[in-house]
Amino acid sequence: MSQSNQKHITAMSVKMLAEITSSNNGEIHGELDCMYFEEPFKFTSLIRMIEMMETTFDAKGFPEKQLLPRTFRKAKERLRKHELDINAHIKEQTTTQAQPNPDGKKCTFEILVRFRHNAEWQGSIKWIEKGATKQFSSIVDLVKLIDTALSDEDINKQ
Repeated sequence: MSQSNQKHITAMSVKMLAEITSSNNGEIHGELDCMYFEEPFKFTSLIRMIEMMETTFDAKGFPEKQLLPRTFRKAKERLRKHELDINAHIKEQTTTQAQPNPDGKKCTFEILVRFRHNAEWQGSIKWIEKGATKQFSSIVDLVKLIDTALSDEDINKQ
């Protein structure tokens, strides 16, 4: 394959933008966007957001996993399934709707996962509205940072 036909994937190409539009008793709703999505992925829980990010990373092979999950599928079948999952999520946008936020408050995060070592994510999260950036060394750290930001903003708590 010639140099010009190769796609270069870098850490910046898997940067995700998560816009949280509502939060209710710890459950968040919003949209996740990156350069690979034709339109933002609407999610109705933090778990769905993380799953979509992981599926995208797996499909692109970046950031590369240090440890592969155990599965009954072969590697090529697993990669093909991830690509199908991404396409299915994009197509389901018309049916999956995030709950509206009546007062217009939101939190927007720019999430950059640089590594997936020791079955964890390492990277940074930038809270766009506050201009604050923090590093995280695990998915739990990422979740805690999002949760504290939502607690500070008191988005749509009912």
